[in-house]
This record gives sequence, C-alpha cells and structure tokens, in this order.
Amino acid sequence: MAEPGVALDAAQRAALQWQVCFWSGEAGEAEQRAFEAWLAADEAHRRAWERLQRAGGRLQALPGGVAGTVLRATAGGGRRRALRALLLLAGAGGAASLVRETPAWQLARADERTATGERRDLLLPDGSRATLNTASALDLRFDASQRLARLLAGEVFITTAADAAHRPFVVETPAGRVQALGTRFALRCLDAATRVQVFEGAVELRPRDGGVARRLDAGGQLSFDATAVGAPEPLDEAATAWMRGLLVAERMRLDDFVAELSRYRRGVLRCAPTVAGLRVSGVFPLADTDAVLRSLVRALPLRITRATRWWLNVEPAGGRA
Repeated sequence: MAEPGVALDAAQRAALQWQVCFWSGEAGEAEQRAFEAWLAADEAHRRAWERLQRAGGRLQALPGGVAGTVLRATAGGGRRRALRALLLLAGAGGAASLVRETPAWQLARADERTATGERRDLLLPDGSRATLNTASALDLRFDASQRLARLLAGEVFITTAADAAHRPFVVETPAGRVQALGTRFALRCLDAATRVQVFEGAVELRPRDGGVARRLDAGGQLSFDATAVGAPEPLDEAATAWMRGLLVAERMRLDDFVAELSRYRRGVLRCAPTVAGLRVSGVFPLADTDAVLRSLVRALPLRITRATRWWLNVEPAGGRA
C-alpha cells in the first residue's frame, strides 16, 4: 500500500473505507454482500484489499471483536481516544497512516455526529445554533480569527449568532466554502455536490477548485460542486421538514421517495425499476420508517420483500420486479 504522503488510488481508498466499516462492528449482512460484490467487480479491488490486509496484519491479529468493541465506544472524546488507540495498535505506518486519510475514519472522529435516524440540536461556541440531520458529521474550528465548521457528511441547519469580534462564519463542505451573511441556512452533502438553502439573510459560496463566488439571498436554493455553481431556484420549504421529524412528499417519484426514506433507516432499502415512476404524496413520520413502508403498501400496488434482515426491496404487488 502507499506510504504516508503518497496519493491513494480509488481502489485503495475504497478498500480502506471497507476496512473501517468492518472495524466499526456495525456491518450487517447487506454490507457484507455489497463488499463481496465490490471485491468481485475488479481485480484491482482484490489486490488493494489483499495489500491492505498485509499492511494491517498487526490489527487483524487482535482477538475477534476487539476492534469493533473499541469503535463502539461512546461519541465524543471517548470515541476519539478509542480511535487513536486503534491507530497505535495498527502501527505508526502502513495501514494506520492510510486509514487517517479515509472519509470513513474522518467521519468517525468528527466533533459532532449523528447515527442513522438520529437528529441532534447543537449550541456552538459562539452562540450560533445548528441542527444535524441523520448520519451527519460536523467538525468545529472556532478561534480568535475564525468561526469554521466543516460538514463532512449529511445535512445541517444553522442559525448564526452575532459576533463581537466580527469573525466570519464559514462552513466548508467537500464541494467548497459557504460564508454566512447574517443567516439562517441549510446545507446538505449530495453525491458530488452541496445543496444550499437560505431562509434568512444571505450566503456567499465559492467552489473548492476556484470557481466564481456566488451570493444567494433568502428565499433561494442551489447546488454547487467543486468547480461550478448551479442556477438558483425558489426555496423548497418542505426540504427542512426533517427538523420536525417529517418527510413531506408532493407527487414525488417512488424511487426518489425510497432513496430519501433510506437515509433514516439502517441497512439497504431498494426500489424496483418497474415501480420507480409511481407517485407518492403525503406527510410521513421519520421516527417509524417501517410504518411508512406499510402505508406505501396500503396506498399503492406494492409489496415489501426482505432479502436479509438489513435489506428490503420495494416491488410491484404482482411479484415481478
């Protein structure tokens, strides 16, 4: 595997993310099946995995379950201390140095994080307030010159407080930087972009790789990636219904609805292509995703099948997916 400071290729990064997933002790049957599919998809995947296992031999030799037990430590300082201990067990170089570069490891060490289905309100050091949505992670870097939050994954709603020192309030995401201008705003990390919604005040956003900065005022939303900013659109107020524990749909495609619902439940939830275009409308409680699925079956010609304990499929009622 690569030495410290050497860029990792896609297969190496994926192998490390899978390793951290297994170290977490939370991988179920669905994750195991997905890993096996990834491993079989490309010989480069298998080579990267085998090299990682050789590099991390010291950790792999630990008694069964030790790594998972350590990583299931409580959130916050205890979890971070446990993660540092695992790095020491893995060794100063090799796998340990590479794991530090993986997104999965960075998420596990975030200052603030939520589990799947969890929502958390935060009071930030400057008096600003933030609400983290499901499976989200936020790092905070507040000092004498800056108020910096890094949204590593997921979604956050922020209400900024006035600052006597006039320090800028900036949120970094994988796509770039968003500076608040007296603001209530929300950010969500998408696959390769960030969605920004402004409810009060304005923000200035700048793509990571040097695109042109753009101001977005209250009542608007847009998405931007590392190189470009999309066109602004009217604000979708329903997109923050999650803060009230709700999922609001108005003639939403079923595949989009299932993808959104899957963010709030552990395991895998899939929609068969043959029913993807059905439309869903309603207000659904996110605290009970099983009840939401039952309501879909009552309202639409659907059935729910179970591949494993953690893998559900939404299929046509007639049984032909």
